[in-house]
Amino acid sequence: MFEIAFDHGWLAGKGFSRERGRALLRLLEALARSGSLREAAQSAQLSYRFAWGLLGDAARLFGAPLVDMQRGKAARLSLLGRRVLAADERVRAALGAQFERLRAEIPPLLAEALPGARPRLTIHASHDLALETLRALCERSLELGLVVRGADESLAALARGECDLAGFHVADALPRAAAAAAALGRWLDPRKHTLIHFVTRQQGLIARPGSRIRGVHDLARPGVRFIHRQSGSGGRTAPERELSVAAAVADGHADAGFGLRADATRFKLAFVPLAMERYFFACAKSALRGAALKSFLEVLRSPRFASGVRRLPGYDSSQSARLEPLDAALTWVEPPRSQPHA
Repeated sequence: MFEIAFDHGWLAGKGFSRERGRALLRLLEALARSGSLREAAQSAQLSYRFAWGLLGDAARLFGAPLVDMQRGKAARLSLLGRRVLAADERVRAALGAQFERLRAEIPPLLAEALPGARPRLTIHASHDLALETLRALCERSLELGLVVRGADESLAALARGECDLAGFHVADALPRAAAAAAALGRWLDPRKHTLIHFVTRQQGLIARPGSRIRGVHDLARPGVRFIHRQSGSGGRTAPERELSVAAAVADGHADAGFGLRADATRFKLAFVPLAMERYFFACAKSALRGAALKSFLEVLRSPRFASGVRRLPGYDSSQSARLEPLDAALTWVEPPRSQPHA
């Protein structure tokens, strides 16, 4: 079976191939987590000797070292190394949404000419780190077309019949939950649609280590630099906005910003939990009888999916595949009290 394999590779130079560029980026990301070249090389599936030579070649390519290494001290990314890693995050975020759309568009063009085609599901969904785990596990049993876009756009696409599932998240204690509630009421019909629980994830403050930021009240201290990316700001995609907050804090451009525990852990930043976000897929009730949705639910219930989600800090999959009515996404709202009759 063919696969649609797009390449995010961008780092290359004279005598420095794109394959070496990809290996360098894997090594830098591993070094940002471990601080040990030997451990980072093992994590990036490189030999220690190759990793050492790779850093030397990269220093000559850029004209400056990407890693500060001193005898007896942990290896740390230099400012240039951190900027290279941030540039890779920017490239992946900018190209990722385009690649996802193309992955969803190409299979239907070929489907009629392919023998033995698998059941197909088209998903329009807001960004989430667990989507990659889901797509990888669905490959054997489903043709999964995934388009990453805003929650409101995804729900609108489901209402228009342009996709089978619409993914969105609702925060239990943040004002923006009202936007998700409004989108549900605008696009979905409780008589026709239902929800599939995907994951929950921990949202909070991502803070610079040593900033002594332990809660929202600390943001009011003089001199605290807070970065906030409103949805849709600057034309950025959701993954780019989330990563830009964590990357900006890690790079010293801000002291704190809102984001996920998983992103804070990735950049070795402090994290103050504020709320749990629940991620749902909405679908037509009638679609649950189809082979594609049944296979999809089996993947969500599988131990392999639970194992993959456990590797994401702050994530939980204990309720995955649970079917719920639309108002399950609105349980954070207290029901209005009945007014006494005059």
